[in-house]
Amino acid sequence: MKPPASQSCQHYPECAGCDRLHIGYEKQLQHKQEEIATLLGGFKGLEILPIVKSPKEQMYRHKVQLPFGHRKIGKRSVLTLGLHNKENTFIIDQKECRIQDRDLTTVAFAIRHWARTENLSPYNEKNGSGLLRHIVLRKANASQEILVGIVTNTNEIPGRKNITNSLQSYIKQFLSKEKSKAEVVGILQNVNQRNTKVVLGEKETTWYGRHFIKEKIGELNFQIGLSTFFQVNPYQIENLYSLVVQDLPSDSIVVDAYCGIGTISLYVAAKSKKVIGLEENPNSIRSAIGAAKANGIENVVFTRGKVLQSLQSALNEKPDVVIVDPPREGLDSETKKILLNSKIGKILYVSCNPETLRRDSVELTKSFRYQKVTPVDLFPHTSHLESVSVFVR
Repeated sequence: MKPPASQSCQHYPECAGCDRLHIGYEKQLQHKQEEIATLLGGFKGLEILPIVKSPKEQMYRHKVQLPFGHRKIGKRSVLTLGLHNKENTFIIDQKECRIQDRDLTTVAFAIRHWARTENLSPYNEKNGSGLLRHIVLRKANASQEILVGIVTNTNEIPGRKNITNSLQSYIKQFLSKEKSKAEVVGILQNVNQRNTKVVLGEKETTWYGRHFIKEKIGELNFQIGLSTFFQVNPYQIENLYSLVVQDLPSDSIVVDAYCGIGTISLYVAAKSKKVIGLEENPNSIRSAIGAAKANGIENVVFTRGKVLQSLQSALNEKPDVVIVDPPREGLDSETKKILLNSKIGKILYVSCNPETLRRDSVELTKSFRYQKVTPVDLFPHTSHLESVSVFVR
């Protein structure tokens, strides 16, 4: 399982970050095409289009979440930072990564150096002790801005001003050494005191700068925070969203379910008569409304609430098309019932999980014809696969 020299990594295959680094990229694409054909090939008349390859195969991830850990060296305990091993028994002290953006890896190294120099303790899951739980890093491809999130186990940190200054200084040094043009525009502390696998807590404090980075999709401007849902491979976003636009009839009334901060809603607005975005998360809805205003788009409205309730209400607007972009769990049974019993002419299903897509498609084909699916590779060197499916009444 030795990776080709062009994509080798000293942590592979021990690290859980990727699982296909030993396969050349063209072969990976072929395997994913075959997997989707095997999974969905039983649907009568379904057209399975060629996979859309990622314009960038390596160092494409613009969001990085890494846990802190520790390892014993003699009698000393040394802080580590990286991803879990495949067995989830320890945290690999990251020396390199083939899928993270290079600048974010550099910032991660700077943070680890800072934590060790300041003698800050890593969180211990077993007894709940320690300070540092995770880092969350985000980078905007358009502006080269970086947002740094330090997730801690406690709110109060003695000497916070001093350690913030030293953190800024180390990050600048490390980026400068790599001759990077990226700039950290905000450092945030996120507090998570729960015994949970969920990375981010509810409380956020700004240590430096602002709480968002400025990103673009095409000509559209967005503000991305630590917890904002935004595709992590910016090189592939327009390819993904263009597939949605191309199957959208002009001047349609469109419902965009699970709309997040409104990226798809605003991207399809120019071709639509009206777009109704549905989203449960209050922060996302606020960001979506702000993005519509900032981009001067007036034919999009956003409704906050669980998709299950708000979809039924949105159908009163007599939409022509419903776009769904659900989480990995896919659509719940009640939402599928609403779609089946509606008068919707077309569903555009953006999926991040082929297994739940197949399950949902079995249900949807009771009233819809599964017309076509286009696989999109947003995550080279991993088994993850996105796709855009078209269902017509």
